[in-house]
Amino acid sequence: MALNGRRILGGHAACLMILTPCITIGAYVGVFTGRGPYGGLAENPLAVSGLAQAYPLMGLVAVAMWTGAQDPAPRRFSLLAIAAHCVPLSALAMLWGPIMASPISPAIPLSFLIHGGGIAAELLSLRAGYGQRCSGAIG
Repeated sequence: MALNGRRILGGHAACLMILTPCITIGAYVGVFTGRGPYGGLAENPLAVSGLAQAYPLMGLVAVAMWTGAQDPAPRRFSLLAIAAHCVPLSALAMLWGPIMASPISPAIPLSFLIHGGGIAAELLSLRAGYGQRCSGAIG
């Protein structure tokens, strides 16, 4: 079976739609209990306000990607996904020192995995092409 960019885009969207509520909850668990990868947020509870906005926004991008997998022009949704993943990576690059000195530094490898993996998936999607529309968003 050949790679199909629509399936990659839809699968990426599905993963994000599952992941974003989980990591949003994880951030709240971290701020209130001091445990988990976001446990350091307990020392700086105001930091969770940014994450509480960013993660659901990424979830909305995932919904757009999901619908875009059936769109006549899915390429633009792959580009949207790449751009959305570049924003947090650029913030990590610009704020590397303070972030790594903060108590949330254990969560940084997870961030690179999520955003780097998302960019890689969509670059693969662009390379694979989109072929015909699928009967379902990922199938």
